Amino acid sequence: MRVIRPALLALAIIAGVAAWPQEPFLPAVDHSQHPLIEVDEAEPTPSMRIHMDADSMDGFNIFLETQNFRFTPQSVDTLPVSNEGHAHLYVNGEKVARIYSPWHHLSSKLLRDGINRVEVEFSTNDHSVWALAGVPIGADVLIDTRVMEGDPILREDVSYTLDWDWGAADPRPDGGWTVRTDKGYHVQVDSGQIVSRNLELVPCHVAPPPAPQASIFGWPGPSRVFAGHSSLIPNESKITASYVEDLAAPREIFLEKRVVTDPEYCQAHYLLARERGSPPGSLTLDVSGTWSNSSEKSRQPFNIRSAAAYGEFRPLQLRDGVKLGRRLIVGGIDARVRRCLDTLFNGIDFADGTSDSDGMQVLRNLVADTTVLVNDVKGL
Repeated sequence: MRVIRPALLALAIIAGVAAWPQEPFLPAVDHSQHPLIEVDEAEPTPSMRIHMDADSMDGFNIFLETQNFRFTPQSVDTLPVSNEGHAHLYVNGEKVARIYSPWHHLSSKLLRDGINRVEVEFSTNDHSVWALAGVPIGADVLIDTRVMEGDPILREDVSYTLDWDWGAADPRPDGGWTVRTDKGYHVQVDSGQIVSRNLELVPCHVAPPPAPQASIFGWPGPSRVFAGHSSLIPNESKITASYVEDLAAPREIFLEKRVVTDPEYCQAHYLLARERGSPPGSLTLDVSGTWSNSSEKSRQPFNIRSAAAYGEFRPLQLRDGVKLGRRLIVGGIDARVRRCLDTLFNGIDFADGTSDSDGMQVLRNLVADTTVLVNDVKGL
């Protein structure tokens, strides 16, 4: 399958989408059409991946690569049985067919010219929809009808960069940096490191846990939610490695690119935790330096360490600070994860001595003040 399309095709796609009416834009399925039934937690979770090819006569041929699911057309209109049933096919939010086997032909009469949203959901024998944590299980992709042969599914790049907002923090000529905290301490950082363990964009159709459960204190956190209505498991946008940064010399770091097919994303999930594959007790955070306050002339050393994990779901924003409801994959996504240095030690009372709770406070400060800036595609 092709991953990178020619530049002219990409420009044509963007121009074509921009010319469409914007309300609604590529509507998703209205899930009130069918009741949801949660999959049995004792059973393996069904999963689905959509494959498509242009048909030489008309439209496209769909192949559903499924796991932990049985097509049972002979049992339609009977009671639900775990991990069996059929599938419902939707085009631009409208139900167009039932699917009783892995193969199905999609007629061009059901498609608009250009980009279309194709969704497939696992259905029970009685036409309810299999769900995981309240999220329908299936797959959701964009296709381009102007692809006359081969694979029409859009695959776009998501690029990640870690960045720092210095704010009121000041770099020192001889290395390290200084900052005045909210409690009035003057802190000088001489050495340290922090580990970014996970970074991924969250598809709009996968709802994260409601507050106050949106903060993740351990790993893997909401993995069962992410395993739901998605074209691939695990999340296609998830970074593949852990990244260790030098806290004494903060700098911009390009991480990696991921290729995604989920049509749109609404949030990012950012997690600080020990490196993948590291032994238990390995550190997430280790930062050292000195501190002083207005009542003390001499500087005192400190060392804040933590082996804990902490993460949150963060909204996607434009560079001007405007929060986005969603970001379509058309044109690709550049995600810049910007953390704040000047609030890193807020809430810490250095005069009482540092502790494990101070390490967790630093992790919370860093994640809670993170913004995820994404590029805008004009006309979308």
